[in-house]
Amino acid sequence: MGIEIQTAQDKWPALASIVFVPRTETDYHQLTTLRDELKTLIGKSENHPLVSLMEVVEALIEKYELEQEMEERDTWQDLSMQMLARAYGKDEPEYTTDMLKWVNPKYEGK
Repeated sequence: MGIEIQTAQDKWPALASIVFVPRTETDYHQLTTLRDELKTLIGKSENHPLVSLMEVVEALIEKYELEQEMEERDTWQDLSMQMLARAYGKDEPEYTTDMLKWVNPKYEGK
């Protein structure tokens, strides 16, 4: 595989600015633009020489989207846990029934 790696090394500098792992929203948008341009160019042709490139770009986009979803989920979970800790913290007073504005007649006091 030596010659293939040498060829890749020779060609990569020209390609690295358009095919890369996205790390920012700007990178993500650049790749989605490239994907859209490739889709337009390739059309419905399954034998187009750039089909594989489009698949690689789509995989990079999908990976970024999945990472963003997981990051957002983790952020929401952390925030939820902080709010629960605050609501049930040691400084939270014990509420009594005389503090209620109205009493639920169906509450059995369990």
